[in-house]
Amino acid sequence: MGKYTTFQNQPRKKPETNPLWRGVGCIMMVALPLISFGLTVMAIPLAIATGLVPRELLGQVNFPAWVFRAPILGAVAGFINSITNLWLGVLVFFIILLLLGGIGSLIYVAALQVIGPPRYSEMDAPPTGHKPKAYKR
Repeated sequence: MGKYTTFQNQPRKKPETNPLWRGVGCIMMVALPLISFGLTVMAIPLAIATGLVPRELLGQVNFPAWVFRAPILGAVAGFINSITNLWLGVLVFFIILLLLGGIGSLIYVAALQVIGPPRYSEMDAPPTGHKPKAYKR
């Protein structure tokens, strides 16, 4: 290859992602919040029955009086105000969502390790067994 010749880089074709893995991601995005909401609805009465829930999380959300004067804002605030134990529900929902997401991610990683692509391709050099010596001054 000469000094003034141009090199045409051939674009490499990316391997196509298996649609199964896209489906798993879609299920995690859609199903986990729905499952989490269902578990939250069942867990709130149990949490209240223990008596360990702080009073600040119980009851309804209080809005200032000026919020109800605006037509649209008043309607939204009225709906939010009608939900009892909203703060407890939001807190329990996100805790359950975090736990289910973590468990789902661990299962996803384990499945990917078992049936996923190999760690090294044929283009990679094999890992060396060499361990460097400890640095001593």
